[in-house]
Amino acid sequence: MPDVFARVLRRKPASRQRGQSAVEFLIAMPVLLLLCLGLIQFGLLYQARSTVNYATLMAARAGAVGNGQKSTMLNGFGRGIAPLFAHSTGLTTQQAAVLKAIVEARNPGVTQLTVINPTPAAMSDFGRTQYYAGKTVREIPNDTLMYRNTSAGSSSGMSIQDANLLKISVTYCYDLYVPFINRVIFSLVNGISNIYSTGQTNGLNLPVKANGCYAYSTASGDFRIPLESEAIVRMQSPYQGG
Repeated sequence: MPDVFARVLRRKPASRQRGQSAVEFLIAMPVLLLLCLGLIQFGLLYQARSTVNYATLMAARAGAVGNGQKSTMLNGFGRGIAPLFAHSTGLTTQQAAVLKAIVEARNPGVTQLTVINPTPAAMSDFGRTQYYAGKTVREIPNDTLMYRNTSAGSSSGMSIQDANLLKISVTYCYDLYVPFINRVIFSLVNGISNIYSTGQTNGLNLPVKANGCYAYSTASGDFRIPLESEAIVRMQSPYQGG
């Protein structure tokens, strides 16, 4: 019997147990909150990555029928990323999203589009002026490619068929907007101790230069990280570039 009373006396009061649970909850809550916010942001980031891939293909297709004009491709990219800015249904919302997306696409601090092919050397080898009636600009012929000479150009080392492959690379600075976790991901992507980079040196994984997204984020107050994508299509019009 005395042992029973001793065990009862050693038990913690219910109020102390409730207080311990509250402390444990307060300790775990920040971790759970960070995990939930991280899941939301990474889900949005995955959606953005898929959208940027699609938009890059749309930009390449626009360039294929638009003589490889950069402005045309940027507009195509903007229309492709429009779903990132449409947060409700309705025609007005969609139109506003497209306009905002095109502004983002044409902002050089947010979107960088680079034409990888045709190269300037390919234009030097195969570019023609006044080749088509009424055309006074230099362009790479696009018609009857299957019947054209397949010899490689002296400067580019590629054939005219290869010169008619449009390959582009797009870097889009995606804005992380989920509170708190955006700062965490931004810092992890860009570096440590105020060193921000896109490269490394001497195999030490040390940052060597600031990336454009960080520079724009610093100026705008956003938390943007680079999403890169490439696309390749065959030209459907004579390539002019520009």
